[in-house]
Amino acid sequence: MKMKINVISAGIAAVAIAIVLLLVFGVAVPAFSTTLPAFAAATRTPTPLPGDIIPLKPIAGLTSLNAEVKLEVNGLINDQRAQGDLNAVLSTNDQGSSRITLTGSLLGDIAAQIGGSLVGLFKPSKVDIYKVPEGTYVVISSLLPVCVELEDSKATAALEEMSPQSLLTLLTSSDVARGEYVGQKTLKGVPVKHYVLDGDDFLTAAQKSRNSKLREFGEALWSAEDADLYVDAKGGYPRAFSGSFSGSYEPLEFEGDFNVQVELTGVNTDTQVELPASCSRPISR
Repeated sequence: MKMKINVISAGIAAVAIAIVLLLVFGVAVPAFSTTLPAFAAATRTPTPLPGDIIPLKPIAGLTSLNAEVKLEVNGLINDQRAQGDLNAVLSTNDQGSSRITLTGSLLGDIAAQIGGSLVGLFKPSKVDIYKVPEGTYVVISSLLPVCVELEDSKATAALEEMSPQSLLTLLTSSDVARGEYVGQKTLKGVPVKHYVLDGDDFLTAAQKSRNSKLREFGEALWSAEDADLYVDAKGGYPRAFSGSFSGSYEPLEFEGDFNVQVELTGVNTDTQVELPASCSRPISR
């Protein structure tokens, strides 16, 4: 009788073990198998960006500056054949005022874009954009200077994206400021460190950037050549950038090949920015 009870107990235990195994392997294992990849994905180390990180201080920390940018293009602007250049010289000061002076063969289209059809009738030699406490003014210099007071800042939004300060900040963002150190040299009397940025790596990093402006810039490109970056040896901020790209560039409504050269020419200079006499009676737009 005792043996019979042991046999029955053993049978019950075997059934219980079988049920447990069924529960474990039939239910728990699939559940575990679905959570394991998720856990692995959550703990997977992100793929590092290519190139060595270039130590930089953002120019946003400068109280005032002078800078220049030169854009050379060969392609289409508004579906019209375009080949030429646009140059911009920027001055900012401690009072929050700024002046951008534009020159170059592409200036006529830009003047019409920001000044309207009336201004488009002129063939300007230069265009000055003033941002002062009183407002935003555009001075088109032709036979006689014409001053336009802009009530809508959107008219100059595209130009602001092409300003030396904006371009230098964009093109030297921490997401793309990676490259090979070449050596130290002097740039217009200023000691700088020279780095070369691989074009393909720059393009990949820009297209994956967390900065929406930089990501949009990268996604609109077809290709990028190797670029040169010069960093102030003492201050640590970007001093100059030069690179060539192919693709679309929205601020100019351009498509084709373009070259960008940006240089910081003065730091903490606190240049005075004053409206010219022609703005005493401006045209409102």
